[in-house]
Amino acid sequence: MIEAQLLSKVIDENSFYTLTKYNVRADDFEAYPHVYNFVREYANTYHQTPDYRTVVAKFEDFDYMPDVTDSFAYLCKTLKSASAKRKSVIRLSKVNENFKTMSGDEFTKWLKDEATALEALARSSSTTATNYATNGEERKDWYQENKDQVELSYIPTPYNTLTEWLGGGLALGDMNLLMAYTNRGKSWIGSDFGNVAHEHGFGVLHYSPELSKKQQAYRNDTLRGHFNNVDIRRGRLENEEAYFEYLDQFNEKNEVPYFIKTMEDLPNGLSTDVIRADLEMYGDSIKLVIIDGFNLMKHPKMGREGMTATSRELRQIFGRYNVAGLVIHQTPTSAEKEMKTDEDELEVEIPVPQITDYSETIAVIQDSATVLTFNQKDGRGRLMLAKCREPHVGKSIDLRCNFNLGYITEASPVDLF
Repeated sequence: MIEAQLLSKVIDENSFYTLTKYNVRADDFEAYPHVYNFVREYANTYHQTPDYRTVVAKFEDFDYMPDVTDSFAYLCKTLKSASAKRKSVIRLSKVNENFKTMSGDEFTKWLKDEATALEALARSSSTTATNYATNGEERKDWYQENKDQVELSYIPTPYNTLTEWLGGGLALGDMNLLMAYTNRGKSWIGSDFGNVAHEHGFGVLHYSPELSKKQQAYRNDTLRGHFNNVDIRRGRLENEEAYFEYLDQFNEKNEVPYFIKTMEDLPNGLSTDVIRADLEMYGDSIKLVIIDGFNLMKHPKMGREGMTATSRELRQIFGRYNVAGLVIHQTPTSAEKEMKTDEDELEVEIPVPQITDYSETIAVIQDSATVLTFNQKDGRGRLMLAKCREPHVGKSIDLRCNFNLGYITEASPVDLF
């Protein structure tokens, strides 16, 4: 059944080289190795798969199945799993024979070697690798996808200059880090990223364990609608009719989600298990995950070792679920105190944290594809690109920040003086 489904899908979609991606070979087929070999030779010769009628005419035993909807990933992994089980049975069939002919030491060693080989076989059936030597056709497809879907692969940032420097924005699958000193507005910057992403059609999952649900929602309202944040929280807006009209836009017609999880939703704390479970539940609707407070997460162990393990897991989760992750981390106050800056220097440039100013662990910096460092004083902000893949490391943008009214904008040259 699986063999017929997979080969039929390969033929119908002209995708033989997808089998190479998942390391599917002739010996993985029990019923149709001859059909696989024919399709492979045909594809190698004519650079396309044969018509299904050609295959059916040549192999009467082949049960062609049109319109297979299961994914290649599922079909290939199911086939590899069945193949691994079948090969294990074949290997173990020699137990009685070897028990009779081998000495005790020889038989014990043989069993140990077989167990190791079977374990490796089982693992290989559940994981895949990219064979660079053979996946030229697949890389052509990747390139075409890059041309056709560049807007779907990057999430734009709130700041046009930064988006340009990052080659389009935050890449799906990457872990990104925002570092700042305490009480300088890093949560506002993170929320700005989330709202701009959502306004561009990307689903957001926003963990804000330090705030209440109302506080985080009100910050979003301030950033989007520029309603006075203090007045919203006190219920004293002078333009409350405009606020109510603005709120009417947020209804069941909106298909792109913006999920907020705060202290009320996290009774046992925020952990990688919670994030993984949420991404499983929400599926492909989420493209940006914001974690406002790496130090507030529940780590598997105390201290640096636990934080390192969490960072490694986050990087894997973001890659596995193809989401961009924005992790917000507090730079220690001691680093700020060590950075001595007089008032004259502040008139020229706001000092920002350096990537060497990490606190409990350096893993969050090592694991992040992009590191942004931020500081703000009296409405003047500076956001520096401290680490990235693009040739813009060390560059920074100046911002004008009025958090209470939700304005975080790039400063014009006139604003700087």
